[in-house]
Amino acid sequence: MAAIAALVVVSSETHAAPDPLAALTREVSALRGLRAKRKLVHETVDRAELRRRLLELASDDKTRRDAVAEGLALARWGLIPMATDYVQLRIALLTDQIAGYYDPRTQKLTITKDASGDPKWAELVLAHEIDHALQDQAFDLKKLTDVAPSEGDAALARHALIEGDGIALMIELALSRQNVDPPWANPAIAADVVRAMAGPTGDSLDKAPLAVRETLLFAYREGFAFVAALLQREGWTTVDAALRNPPRSTEQILHPEKYATNEKPVVVRLAAPAHLAGYAVAHSTVWGELGFALFLRSHGIPVETAAVAAAGWGGDRVLTLARDTDVEPEHAIGLARLEWDSEADAIEAYAMTARALDAAQTGATVDHDDVRTRWFGVDGKVTTLERNGTAIDIAIGVPVYLYIANK
Repeated sequence: MAAIAALVVVSSETHAAPDPLAALTREVSALRGLRAKRKLVHETVDRAELRRRLLELASDDKTRRDAVAEGLALARWGLIPMATDYVQLRIALLTDQIAGYYDPRTQKLTITKDASGDPKWAELVLAHEIDHALQDQAFDLKKLTDVAPSEGDAALARHALIEGDGIALMIELALSRQNVDPPWANPAIAADVVRAMAGPTGDSLDKAPLAVRETLLFAYREGFAFVAALLQREGWTTVDAALRNPPRSTEQILHPEKYATNEKPVVVRLAAPAHLAGYAVAHSTVWGELGFALFLRSHGIPVETAAVAAAGWGGDRVLTLARDTDVEPEHAIGLARLEWDSEADAIEAYAMTARALDAAQTGATVDHDDVRTRWFGVDGKVTTLERNGTAIDIAIGVPVYLYIANK
Protein backbone atom coordinates (compact mmCIF):
# COMPACT_ATOMS: atom_id res chain seq x y z
CA MET A 1 0.00 0.00 0.00
CA ALA A 2 1.31 3.42 -0.83
CA ALA A 3 2.01 5.82 2.01
CA ILE A 4 -1.05 7.80 3.00
CA ALA A 5 1.19 10.84 3.12
CA ALA A 6 1.82 10.34 -0.59
CA LEU A 7 -1.63 9.64 -1.94
CA VAL A 8 -1.15 10.19 -5.62
CA VAL A 9 -1.94 8.05 -8.61
CA VAL A 10 0.68 6.69 -10.95
CA SER A 11 -0.26 6.12 -14.58
CA SER A 12 1.54 3.81 -16.95
CA GLU A 13 2.44 6.86 -19.08
CA THR A 14 4.52 8.48 -16.30
CA HIS A 15 7.91 7.13 -17.48
CA ALA A 16 9.38 7.55 -20.92
CA ALA A 17 12.27 5.09 -20.51
CA PRO A 18 12.01 1.72 -22.33
CA ASP A 19 11.89 -0.16 -19.04
CA PRO A 20 11.10 2.45 -16.36
CA LEU A 21 10.33 -0.09 -13.64
CA ALA A 22 13.72 -1.78 -14.03
CA ALA A 23 15.55 1.56 -14.01
CA LEU A 24 13.72 2.77 -10.92
CA THR A 25 14.27 -0.58 -9.23
CA ARG A 26 18.02 -0.27 -9.73
CA GLU A 27 17.94 3.24 -8.27
CA VAL A 28 15.91 2.19 -5.22
CA SER A 29 18.04 -0.93 -4.73
CA ALA A 30 21.25 1.09 -4.68
CA LEU A 31 19.92 3.61 -2.16
CA ARG A 32 18.20 1.07 0.08
CA GLY A 33 21.06 -1.44 -0.01
CA LEU A 34 18.74 -4.34 -0.88
CA ARG A 35 19.46 -6.42 -3.97
CA ALA A 36 16.63 -7.22 -6.35
CA LYS A 37 16.68 -11.00 -6.49
CA ARG A 38 13.82 -11.29 -8.97
CA LYS A 39 12.46 -9.10 -11.73
CA LEU A 40 9.49 -7.08 -10.55
CA VAL A 41 6.19 -7.09 -12.39
CA HIS A 42 3.41 -4.55 -12.13
CA GLU A 43 -0.02 -3.69 -13.46
CA THR A 44 -2.22 -0.62 -13.51
CA VAL A 45 -5.89 -0.60 -12.54
CA ASP A 46 -8.56 2.08 -12.31
CA ARG A 47 -10.50 2.96 -9.17
CA ALA A 48 -13.46 0.81 -10.17
CA GLU A 49 -11.24 -2.26 -10.49
CA LEU A 50 -9.53 -1.44 -7.20
CA ARG A 51 -12.90 -1.26 -5.45
CA ARG A 52 -13.96 -4.54 -7.06
CA ARG A 53 -10.83 -6.23 -5.69
CA LEU A 54 -11.36 -4.81 -2.22
CA LEU A 55 -14.98 -6.00 -2.24
CA GLU A 56 -13.84 -9.44 -3.37
CA LEU A 57 -11.32 -9.57 -0.55
CA ALA A 58 -13.94 -8.40 1.95
CA SER A 59 -16.34 -11.14 0.82
CA ASP A 60 -13.95 -13.86 1.95
CA ASP A 61 -15.62 -15.52 4.94
CA LYS A 62 -12.70 -15.17 7.36
CA THR A 63 -11.86 -11.63 6.27
CA ARG A 64 -15.46 -10.54 6.69
CA ARG A 65 -15.82 -12.25 10.09
CA ASP A 66 -12.66 -10.57 11.34
CA ALA A 67 -13.76 -7.15 10.07
CA VAL A 68 -17.25 -7.49 11.56
CA ALA A 69 -15.75 -8.52 14.92
CA GLU A 70 -13.32 -5.60 14.83
CA GLY A 71 -16.14 -3.20 14.01
CA LEU A 72 -18.22 -4.61 16.88
CA ALA A 73 -15.33 -4.03 19.28
CA LEU A 74 -14.62 -0.50 18.05
CA ALA A 75 -18.29 0.44 18.43
CA ARG A 76 -18.69 -1.17 21.86
CA TRP A 77 -15.70 0.76 23.20
CA GLY A 78 -16.90 4.03 21.66
CA LEU A 79 -14.13 4.30 19.07
CA ILE A 80 -16.61 4.52 16.19
CA PRO A 81 -20.32 5.45 16.22
CA MET A 82 -22.62 2.55 17.11
CA ALA A 83 -24.37 2.53 13.72
CA THR A 84 -21.17 2.44 11.63
CA ASP A 85 -20.94 -0.18 8.88
CA TYR A 86 -17.26 -0.81 9.53
CA VAL A 87 -16.73 -3.14 6.56
CA GLN A 88 -18.04 -0.54 4.12
CA LEU A 89 -16.13 2.24 5.89
CA ARG A 90 -12.86 0.37 5.40
CA ILE A 91 -13.54 -0.33 1.74
CA ALA A 92 -14.48 3.31 1.07
CA LEU A 93 -11.37 4.63 2.81
CA LEU A 94 -8.99 2.21 1.11
CA THR A 95 -10.52 2.81 -2.32
CA ASP A 96 -10.07 6.54 -1.84
CA GLN A 97 -6.60 6.42 -0.28
CA ILE A 98 -4.67 3.70 -2.09
CA ALA A 99 -2.45 4.85 -4.95
CA GLY A 100 -0.62 1.57 -5.23
CA TYR A 101 0.25 -1.53 -3.27
CA TYR A 102 2.58 -4.50 -3.21
CA ASP A 103 1.03 -7.92 -2.59
CA PRO A 104 3.49 -10.42 -1.04
CA ARG A 105 1.22 -13.29 -2.09
CA THR A 106 1.47 -12.53 -5.80
CA GLN A 107 4.75 -10.57 -5.59
CA LYS A 108 3.18 -7.98 -7.88
CA LEU A 109 3.07 -4.18 -7.79
CA THR A 110 -0.34 -2.71 -8.54
CA ILE A 111 -0.73 1.00 -9.34
CA THR A 112 -3.94 2.96 -9.89
CA LYS A 113 -4.09 4.89 -13.14
CA ASP A 114 -7.00 7.31 -13.01
CA ALA A 115 -5.11 10.58 -12.41
CA SER A 116 -1.64 12.00 -11.84
CA GLY A 117 -0.80 15.67 -11.84
CA ASP A 118 2.89 15.36 -10.92
CA PRO A 119 4.93 12.60 -12.61
CA LYS A 120 7.97 13.15 -10.38
CA TRP A 121 5.92 12.80 -7.23
CA ALA A 122 4.10 9.79 -8.66
CA GLU A 123 7.44 8.14 -9.35
CA LEU A 124 8.35 8.49 -5.69
CA VAL A 125 5.17 6.64 -4.76
CA LEU A 126 6.12 3.85 -7.16
CA ALA A 127 9.54 3.76 -5.50
CA HIS A 128 7.76 3.23 -2.18
CA GLU A 129 6.13 0.09 -3.58
CA ILE A 130 9.42 -1.12 -5.07
CA ASP A 131 10.92 -0.77 -1.61
CA HIS A 132 8.22 -3.10 -0.25
CA ALA A 133 9.05 -5.63 -2.96
CA LEU A 134 12.73 -5.50 -2.01
CA GLN A 135 11.82 -5.85 1.66
CA ASP A 136 9.84 -8.94 0.77
CA GLN A 137 12.67 -10.49 -1.24
CA ALA A 138 15.13 -9.89 1.60
CA PHE A 139 13.00 -10.49 4.71
CA ASP A 140 9.78 -12.31 3.66
CA LEU A 141 6.92 -9.91 4.42
CA LYS A 142 4.39 -12.74 4.76
CA LYS A 143 6.42 -14.20 7.60
CA LEU A 144 7.10 -10.78 9.11
CA THR A 145 3.39 -9.89 9.22
CA ASP A 146 2.25 -13.32 10.41
CA VAL A 147 0.84 -12.19 13.76
CA ALA A 148 -2.16 -13.70 15.54
CA PRO A 149 -5.40 -11.72 14.99
CA SER A 150 -5.64 -11.21 18.76
CA GLU A 151 -2.30 -9.33 18.81
CA GLY A 152 -3.40 -6.12 17.13
CA ASP A 153 -0.80 -3.92 18.78
CA ALA A 154 2.13 -6.10 17.69
CA ALA A 155 0.72 -6.30 14.15
CA LEU A 156 0.44 -2.50 13.93
CA ALA A 157 4.01 -2.09 15.21
CA ARG A 158 5.34 -4.32 12.43
CA HIS A 159 3.23 -2.52 9.84
CA ALA A 160 4.66 0.78 11.05
CA LEU A 161 8.21 -0.49 10.57
CA ILE A 162 7.46 -1.64 7.02
CA GLU A 163 5.70 1.57 5.98
CA GLY A 164 8.12 3.84 7.81
CA ASP A 165 10.90 2.22 5.78
CA GLY A 166 9.01 3.09 2.59
CA ILE A 167 8.46 6.73 3.59
CA ALA A 168 12.14 7.19 4.51
CA LEU A 169 13.20 5.67 1.19
CA MET A 170 10.97 8.10 -0.72
CA ILE A 171 12.52 11.06 1.08
CA GLU A 172 16.06 9.84 0.53
CA LEU A 173 15.38 9.20 -3.15
CA ALA A 174 13.92 12.68 -3.66
CA LEU A 175 16.92 14.29 -1.98
CA SER A 176 19.45 12.16 -3.86
CA ARG A 177 18.03 13.43 -7.15
CA GLN A 178 18.83 16.94 -5.95
CA ASN A 179 22.33 15.87 -4.88
CA VAL A 180 21.41 16.40 -1.22
CA ASP A 181 22.77 14.04 1.43
CA PRO A 182 20.34 11.99 3.58
CA PRO A 183 19.02 14.09 6.50
CA TRP A 184 18.99 11.38 9.16
CA ALA A 185 21.80 12.84 11.27
CA ASN A 186 19.55 15.78 12.15
CA PRO A 187 16.46 14.59 14.13
CA ALA A 188 14.85 18.03 13.75
CA ILE A 189 14.31 17.35 10.03
CA ALA A 190 12.47 14.10 10.73
CA ALA A 191 10.36 15.93 13.34
CA ASP A 192 9.41 18.52 10.72
CA VAL A 193 8.29 15.76 8.35
CA VAL A 194 6.17 14.17 11.08
CA ARG A 195 4.50 17.50 11.86
CA ALA A 196 3.75 18.00 8.17
CA MET A 197 2.16 14.56 7.99
CA ALA A 198 -0.05 15.37 11.00
CA GLY A 199 -2.02 18.03 9.12
CA PRO A 200 -5.42 17.54 7.45
CA THR A 201 -5.41 15.40 4.32
CA GLY A 202 -8.28 17.25 2.67
CA ASP A 203 -10.09 14.04 1.73
CA SER A 204 -12.26 11.28 3.20
CA LEU A 205 -9.66 10.42 5.81
CA ASP A 206 -10.37 13.71 7.60
CA LYS A 207 -14.01 12.65 8.01
CA ALA A 208 -13.25 9.17 9.36
CA PRO A 209 -13.67 8.44 13.09
CA LEU A 210 -10.61 9.60 15.03
CA ALA A 211 -9.48 6.11 16.04
CA VAL A 212 -9.74 4.78 12.48
CA ARG A 213 -7.95 7.80 11.00
CA GLU A 214 -5.14 7.86 13.54
CA THR A 215 -4.55 4.10 13.32
CA LEU A 216 -4.21 4.34 9.53
CA LEU A 217 -1.84 7.30 9.76
CA PHE A 218 0.22 5.79 12.57
CA ALA A 219 1.95 3.25 10.34
CA TYR A 220 3.19 5.98 8.01
CA ARG A 221 3.73 8.95 10.33
CA GLU A 222 5.03 7.37 13.55
CA GLY A 223 6.47 4.51 11.52
CA PHE A 224 8.60 7.04 9.64
CA ALA A 225 9.70 8.70 12.90
CA PHE A 226 10.77 5.29 14.25
CA VAL A 227 12.74 4.41 11.11
CA ALA A 228 14.33 7.87 11.06
CA ALA A 229 15.56 7.24 14.62
CA LEU A 230 17.07 3.93 13.49
CA LEU A 231 18.72 5.58 10.49
CA GLN A 232 20.29 8.17 12.76
CA ARG A 233 22.26 5.39 14.44
CA GLU A 234 23.88 3.35 11.68
CA GLY A 235 21.89 3.91 8.51
CA TRP A 236 19.91 1.28 6.63
CA THR A 237 21.74 -1.64 8.27
CA THR A 238 19.95 -0.70 11.51
CA VAL A 239 16.60 -0.82 9.72
CA ASP A 240 17.52 -4.20 8.24
CA ALA A 241 18.28 -5.45 11.74
CA ALA A 242 14.84 -4.26 12.89
CA LEU A 243 13.17 -6.13 10.02
CA ARG A 244 14.90 -9.26 11.31
CA ASN A 245 13.91 -8.47 14.90
CA PRO A 246 10.73 -6.39 14.61
CA PRO A 247 9.31 -4.10 17.31
CA ARG A 248 6.93 -5.77 19.72
CA SER A 249 4.49 -2.93 20.39
CA THR A 250 3.34 0.52 19.39
CA GLU A 251 5.07 1.63 22.60
CA GLN A 252 8.40 0.69 21.01
CA ILE A 253 7.46 2.59 17.85
CA LEU A 254 6.54 5.70 19.84
CA HIS A 255 9.64 5.39 22.04
CA PRO A 256 12.54 3.99 19.96
CA GLU A 257 14.72 3.89 23.06
CA LYS A 258 12.39 1.19 24.43
CA TYR A 259 12.97 -0.83 21.28
CA ALA A 260 16.73 -0.38 21.73
CA THR A 261 16.52 -1.72 25.31
CA ASN A 262 14.01 -4.43 24.29
CA GLU A 263 11.35 -3.35 26.77
CA LYS A 264 8.82 -6.13 26.28
CA PRO A 265 5.07 -5.74 26.79
CA VAL A 266 3.54 -7.48 29.79
CA VAL A 267 1.45 -10.47 28.69
CA VAL A 268 -2.01 -9.96 30.22
CA ARG A 269 -4.45 -12.83 30.62
CA LEU A 270 -8.18 -12.16 30.65
CA ALA A 271 -11.16 -14.46 30.22
CA ALA A 272 -14.93 -14.01 30.29
CA PRO A 273 -16.10 -14.46 33.91
CA ALA A 274 -18.53 -17.21 34.83
CA HIS A 275 -21.37 -14.84 35.75
CA LEU A 276 -21.57 -13.71 32.10
CA ALA A 277 -22.96 -17.07 31.01
CA GLY A 278 -24.31 -16.98 27.49
CA TYR A 279 -21.71 -14.47 26.31
CA ALA A 280 -18.73 -15.53 24.23
CA VAL A 281 -15.59 -13.68 23.17
CA ALA A 282 -16.38 -12.07 19.82
CA HIS A 283 -13.13 -10.10 19.62
CA SER A 284 -9.86 -10.12 21.54
CA THR A 285 -6.98 -7.72 21.05
CA VAL A 286 -4.20 -5.69 22.62
CA TRP A 287 -4.71 -1.92 22.50
CA GLY A 288 -1.14 -0.99 23.27
CA GLU A 289 -0.01 2.51 24.13
CA LEU A 290 -1.51 3.89 20.92
CA GLY A 291 -4.86 2.15 21.37
CA PHE A 292 -5.29 3.31 24.95
CA ALA A 293 -4.48 6.89 23.98
CA LEU A 294 -7.03 6.71 21.14
CA PHE A 295 -9.65 5.32 23.55
CA LEU A 296 -9.11 8.33 25.81
CA ARG A 297 -9.11 10.80 22.91
CA SER A 298 -12.28 9.29 21.44
CA HIS A 299 -14.01 10.18 24.72
CA GLY A 300 -12.86 13.77 24.88
CA ILE A 301 -9.46 13.63 26.59
CA PRO A 302 -7.09 16.16 24.92
CA VAL A 303 -4.36 14.66 22.76
CA GLU A 304 -1.44 15.77 24.96
CA THR A 305 -3.15 14.60 28.16
CA ALA A 306 -4.00 11.24 26.58
CA ALA A 307 -0.41 10.77 25.42
CA VAL A 308 0.95 11.42 28.91
CA ALA A 309 -1.58 9.05 30.50
CA ALA A 310 -0.76 6.30 28.00
CA ALA A 311 3.03 6.66 28.24
CA GLY A 312 3.30 4.37 31.28
CA TRP A 313 1.56 1.50 29.48
CA GLY A 314 2.93 -1.95 30.26
CA GLY A 315 0.49 -4.38 28.63
CA ASP A 316 -3.21 -5.13 28.20
CA ARG A 317 -5.90 -7.47 26.96
CA VAL A 318 -9.22 -6.14 25.65
CA LEU A 319 -12.23 -8.39 25.06
CA THR A 320 -15.61 -7.77 23.47
CA LEU A 321 -18.28 -10.30 24.41
CA ALA A 322 -21.56 -11.00 22.64
CA ARG A 323 -24.33 -13.58 22.65
CA ASP A 324 -24.34 -15.90 19.68
CA THR A 325 -27.60 -14.45 18.40
CA ASP A 326 -26.97 -10.85 19.38
CA VAL A 327 -24.09 -8.91 17.84
CA GLU A 328 -25.44 -5.36 18.08
CA PRO A 329 -22.70 -3.21 19.69
CA GLU A 330 -25.06 -1.72 22.28
CA HIS A 331 -25.78 -5.23 23.55
CA ALA A 332 -22.16 -6.36 23.68
CA ILE A 333 -19.96 -6.25 26.78
CA GLY A 334 -16.45 -4.85 26.92
CA LEU A 335 -13.82 -6.13 29.35
CA ALA A 336 -10.26 -4.85 29.64
CA ARG A 337 -7.30 -5.33 31.94
CA LEU A 338 -4.36 -2.97 31.63
CA GLU A 339 -0.98 -3.17 33.36
CA TRP A 340 1.21 -0.11 33.99
CA ASP A 341 4.92 0.34 34.57
CA SER A 342 4.37 1.75 38.06
CA GLU A 343 1.58 2.46 40.50
CA ALA A 344 1.99 6.17 39.80
CA ASP A 345 1.38 5.47 36.10
CA ALA A 346 -1.69 3.40 37.00
CA ILE A 347 -3.10 6.17 39.20
CA GLU A 348 -2.75 8.67 36.38
CA ALA A 349 -4.27 6.30 33.82
CA TYR A 350 -7.15 5.49 36.21
CA ALA A 351 -8.01 9.17 36.59
CA MET A 352 -8.06 9.76 32.82
CA THR A 353 -10.05 6.56 32.20
CA ALA A 354 -12.64 7.68 34.75
CA ARG A 355 -12.98 11.00 32.92
CA ALA A 356 -13.31 9.24 29.56
CA LEU A 357 -15.90 6.74 30.75
CA ASP A 358 -17.86 9.43 32.56
CA ALA A 359 -18.13 11.36 29.30
CA ALA A 360 -19.41 8.23 27.56
CA GLN A 361 -22.19 7.48 30.09
CA THR A 362 -25.83 8.49 30.06
CA GLY A 363 -26.81 7.77 33.61
CA ALA A 364 -25.62 8.16 37.17
CA THR A 365 -22.26 7.77 38.88
CA VAL A 366 -22.94 5.46 41.82
CA ASP A 367 -19.60 5.89 43.53
CA HIS A 368 -16.16 7.25 42.76
CA ASP A 369 -12.89 7.17 44.66
CA ASP A 370 -9.21 6.50 43.97
CA VAL A 371 -9.68 2.79 43.26
CA ARG A 372 -13.26 2.26 42.06
CA THR A 373 -15.89 4.03 39.99
CA ARG A 374 -19.29 2.68 38.96
CA TRP A 375 -21.94 4.02 36.61
CA PHE A 376 -25.55 2.85 36.20
CA GLY A 377 -26.82 3.76 32.74
CA VAL A 378 -30.35 4.66 31.75
CA ASP A 379 -30.16 1.70 29.37
CA GLY A 380 -29.97 -0.73 32.31
CA LYS A 381 -26.25 -1.37 31.87
CA VAL A 382 -23.45 -1.07 34.41
CA THR A 383 -19.93 0.20 33.76
CA THR A 384 -17.16 -0.31 36.31
CA LEU A 385 -13.57 0.85 36.65
CA GLU A 386 -11.23 -0.54 39.30
CA ARG A 387 -7.55 -0.13 40.11
CA ASN A 388 -5.49 -2.65 42.04
CA GLY A 389 -1.86 -1.59 42.34
CA THR A 390 -0.47 -1.33 38.81
CA ALA A 391 -3.52 -2.97 37.19
CA ILE A 392 -6.74 -1.39 35.94
CA ASP A 393 -9.90 -3.35 35.10
CA ILE A 394 -12.74 -1.99 32.98
CA ALA A 395 -16.16 -3.50 32.31
CA ILE A 396 -18.67 -1.68 30.12
CA GLY A 397 -22.22 -2.57 29.14
CA VAL A 398 -22.88 -5.29 31.74
CA PRO A 399 -26.66 -5.85 32.11
CA VAL A 400 -27.67 -4.77 35.60
CA TYR A 401 -29.29 -8.12 36.43
CA LEU A 402 -26.01 -9.94 35.70
CA TYR A 403 -24.05 -7.39 37.67
CA ILE A 404 -26.32 -7.70 40.72
CA ALA A 405 -26.38 -11.51 40.48
CA ASN A 406 -22.60 -11.51 40.76
CA LYS A 407 -22.66 -9.52 44.02
